[in-house]
Amino acid sequence: MRTIRAFTAKPVAAAVLAALASSGSMASNHDVEGRIAELERQLAELKTMMATNTAAIESNAEEIEVVRPIRKGTEFKYGGYVQLDSLTTDYEEGDPGNRLIDDFLVPSLIPVEPKEGSSDNFVDTNIHAKSSRFYFTTATPTDVGTISSRVELDFMLSRNGDERISNSWNSRIRHAFVKWQYADDASILAGQTWSTFFNVAALPDTFDFVGPVGTIFDRQPLVRWTKGPWQFAIENPATRLNEVNGGLPGIRLDDAEDLPDIVARYNGKAGNLAWSFAAIGRELGYEDRSVSNSFKVDSDEEFGYGLSLAGKWSFDNKDDLRFMASYGSALGRYLGLNSFNDGYIADDGSIETIDQWGAFVSYQHYWNPKWRSLLVLSASGADNPSESEFMDTDSLNESYQSVHLNLAYLPAPRMSIGGELIYAHRELEDGREGDLYRIQFAIKHAF
Repeated sequence: MRTIRAFTAKPVAAAVLAALASSGSMASNHDVEGRIAELERQLAELKTMMATNTAAIESNAEEIEVVRPIRKGTEFKYGGYVQLDSLTTDYEEGDPGNRLIDDFLVPSLIPVEPKEGSSDNFVDTNIHAKSSRFYFTTATPTDVGTISSRVELDFMLSRNGDERISNSWNSRIRHAFVKWQYADDASILAGQTWSTFFNVAALPDTFDFVGPVGTIFDRQPLVRWTKGPWQFAIENPATRLNEVNGGLPGIRLDDAEDLPDIVARYNGKAGNLAWSFAAIGRELGYEDRSVSNSFKVDSDEEFGYGLSLAGKWSFDNKDDLRFMASYGSALGRYLGLNSFNDGYIADDGSIETIDQWGAFVSYQHYWNPKWRSLLVLSASGADNPSESEFMDTDSLNESYQSVHLNLAYLPAPRMSIGGELIYAHRELEDGREGDLYRIQFAIKHAF
């Protein structure tokens, strides 16, 4: 706090005398001394008032520091959006059983025709606000660069809630990370966020929570280093395999990997086209242990890979074209909400990977500043093992297709009202199929 300079009477008195002399004043010495005394009194009062105000300012500053919600010098932001979705779905091959697909499109949950007997369609209407979300961000300048953070929550995938009375659903972590921007073109990020393998900027603006069946889509804990257009990351591993169980294929989720998933990505730009190319290397692993879990009975590890090209081409009239094409031997859980598993356990106990692919293309068109439309075409597939290699493979997923068509009205900035038509198709290895037809209405306001 700056020190207030003390005032003295002598300079003031001299100034007053000089002024009186220059103006030719004939006032007596007694009058001059009286005026000087009055000025000294007023200056003393002013000095006392300033000292009191200074003490009050210091006290208030201490109180502000006590109640300050964030560290001094840190920028704090809060945002998110509120969205209400109304979905009416016609499942052509019966009730899916899993209500998760009522909230958003999960390709692997589309019902297919039964092996024996017949099925009929099942129609369901679901209205929810679970995709609403909010986030907090901070940014703190330091001598070594800006340190920022983000925590973001939504209400999807909650198992603790029901639709009978309150529709109360638990929140969940979407993002929770810290980022150190130690140079203009270099940073280190640690925490949970979008996988480096996934270019989220290429994802179309569907009303559906995820969108096309052929997209890469994954969030997980990771450490990422960015240098210019390059990104390198180590990310949390997880293995999901098909296995033989009583002569039929089953599913198992293991965490028996020795190595994290390793991702490298390059972000490029050419005119209005922003694109990325990413590669991922994964170790898949499983262990069968004794009843007491004290020793291994069987285990194996296998390496797989994935490649993904994605981008967004923006036009001068605000329209854009987005695309993604992915291929690999272990795309697995990264592709289409785990539409296919990472691989399978063969008869001899070894892990075998499965070649998989996925792709989509979308075009968003603005009819005018208040209306826009979106069309998305997508497909994915897997080269599953034959029966001679893996016994009964009839129920393995072989391919998916989806179409999204929407129209949105934009009455105000960051607000949209509209509807979306969705068609999705699922086919199993033995040729059994299932179709989904959905109409979704949504109102969304971002803040």
